[in-house]
Amino acid sequence: MNKEKINYFIYARKSTEPEGRQILSIPSQLRDLQGLVEKEKLSCIETITETRSAASPYNRPAYTDMIARIKKGDASGIIVWHIDRLARNELEFGELKYLLQVGVIKSIWTASREYRSADNGLLISLEASMATQYSRDLGDKVRNGLTQKCILGQPPGVAKLGYLNTKFQEHGSNKIIVDPERWHIIRKAFDLLLSRQYNTPQIVDVLNNEYGFRTRTSTRKMGRPLHRSVLYRIFTDPFYSGFFYYRGSLHRGSYKEMISLEEFDRVQEILGRKGKPRPHKHHFAFTGLMKCGVCGCAITASKKTKLVKATNTWASYTFYHCTKRKGKELCTDKHYTTLADLEAMIRTELIAYQLMGEFKQWGIEVLNEMYSHEADKQQVLIDETIGQEQKLLKEIDVLLDLRISNTISEEKYLEKKTEKEALLLRVQENTSKLRTGGQNWLRDLTEKLDIAANIVKKFDTGILELQKDVCNNFGWNWTLKAKKLFIDKFEWFEAIKEYSDSAIAVFGRLEPQKAFDLYGQKASFDMLRPMLRRLRNHIRTKPP
Repeated sequence: MNKEKINYFIYARKSTEPEGRQILSIPSQLRDLQGLVEKEKLSCIETITETRSAASPYNRPAYTDMIARIKKGDASGIIVWHIDRLARNELEFGELKYLLQVGVIKSIWTASREYRSADNGLLISLEASMATQYSRDLGDKVRNGLTQKCILGQPPGVAKLGYLNTKFQEHGSNKIIVDPERWHIIRKAFDLLLSRQYNTPQIVDVLNNEYGFRTRTSTRKMGRPLHRSVLYRIFTDPFYSGFFYYRGSLHRGSYKEMISLEEFDRVQEILGRKGKPRPHKHHFAFTGLMKCGVCGCAITASKKTKLVKATNTWASYTFYHCTKRKGKELCTDKHYTTLADLEAMIRTELIAYQLMGEFKQWGIEVLNEMYSHEADKQQVLIDETIGQEQKLLKEIDVLLDLRISNTISEEKYLEKKTEKEALLLRVQENTSKLRTGGQNWLRDLTEKLDIAANIVKKFDTGILELQKDVCNNFGWNWTLKAKKLFIDKFEWFEAIKEYSDSAIAVFGRLEPQKAFDLYGQKASFDMLRPMLRRLRNHIRTKPP
C-alpha cells in the first residue's frame, strides 16, 4: 500500500480534567504527530482538535464529524498520538474497528506504530479494550475516593460561596476552608434575614452596595455582584449549617459551619411564610405588622403632601389604613390613622409594660444567686441526650449489618439510614447546645428583662428599624380597627409585667431604692425571690 495515496486527518484530544492531570496536552500531541508526519511523509488534509471526554459515546462533535467525513471519502486514515485518544467506550471503538476491518479506514498511525486494514484486529482490540477498562476503573476509583472524602466530612466539588478549595499538589488532600474575604459577608446575610427586618432583595442590595460583595473570579469570568436567586439557594442549602448530601446520604461536614441547625430551621421558617415581600417607594416603620380588624387585610401606609395656606409651606403627613385587597365592599372601616396617633397608642402600650431599671438589676442579681446550681441538673440532661445518641448509633450499625447480610435492600437501607442520621444530628445538636449553653435560659431571661427595661427608650429614638424591632419583640397579631390598636403581647412580656406589678406593690413606683434600703438587701431579695421564681418558671415553660 502506498502511503502517499492515503489522505489523513490528524486528531488530537484531551479530556476536561484540569491541566495538571492531563496525559499530554494538545500542543504536545500535535508536536509529536507533526514529527511523525514528516518522518513517514504522510499526506494530511486537516488537523482536528477538541477538549472532550471519550468515556461516554457520542460526546465529541469533532470526532463524530471526522468519522462521517471518512465514510464520505474525504480521507481514509487517521493520525493520533495514542489509540485511546480515539475511543474509550465500547460503542465508538466497535465502529472504529469495523471501519478499519472493512477498509473504509485504511490506516491509523500512532506515535508508536501503524494499524492497517490487512492487520490482525487482535492488537488494536486489546489496546482499545485496555483504554475502555481504564475508564471504568478510573470511574470506580473516583467514586470511591469521593465517598471516602464525604465520610471525612469534605464535600466534593467546588466550594460554596463563603468558602474556598485548598490547592495542594497531593491528590485527595484538598479540603474546604473559610474564604476570609466573603465568609463574614454571607454570615451577615443570614443575620439580616434572621432579624426579620429585611427581605431577600433588600439583603442583596446591602451585600452588593454596602459591603461591596463580588463572587470569586475565575479564568472564565470576573467577579460579579450577588444575584437574588443565588442568595435564595444559599439560604436553603444545609451546607452552611455544617451538613451536606451526597448520593442520597447525609454527611456531617468537618469544615467550619456558618450557622447552627437551629438558625437554619428558623431561616426555612422565615422563607416559608405566606406572601412575598414587595418593593415599595417609601419606608414605613409599621407596615407589614398590622392587619385590618374588619376584613383581615394588611394595613398599609400612605404619605401625602399638603400646602398649609396659613404659612404657605408644604407639610407631609403619613396615614395608616386598610389595603382593602378583598374589595371595598367587604371592608367598612373608612378611618385613616395618622402616624402621630399610631405612635402615641403604641407608646401607651409600651409604657404599661416597661420594667423599671431597679427591678431589672435586682432581678438579675437574685436570679444569678438562686440558680447558680443549675449546672448539675444540666449535666443530667446532657447524659440523657448522650444515651439517645449512643442508641441511634447502634441502630445505624444494625442497619449496616442487615444490609451486609442482604436482609434488606440497598434502597431500604439508604432510606432508613438517612432517617436515623437526620434524627441523630438533631440529638447531637441538642447535646451540643446543652454542653455549650447550660445557663442559656438565664441569659435569655436577662436579655428579656433588658428589653422590657429599655423598650420605651428604644422606641422613642424614632429610628424606623429600631421601632419595628421593638414592635416585633413586644407582641403579635397587631390589629387596627376604627383608629384603635389591639396587640396580643408575647406571654413572656405578660410574665415580666406580672413581676413588675408585684415589685411595685412592695417597693412602690416612686423611688423604690428608698424602700429597698429601708428593708435591707437580704429582706428585699427574699421578697423578690417568689416573684422571680414565677417569672423563671413561666419563661422556661412557655414558648416565646
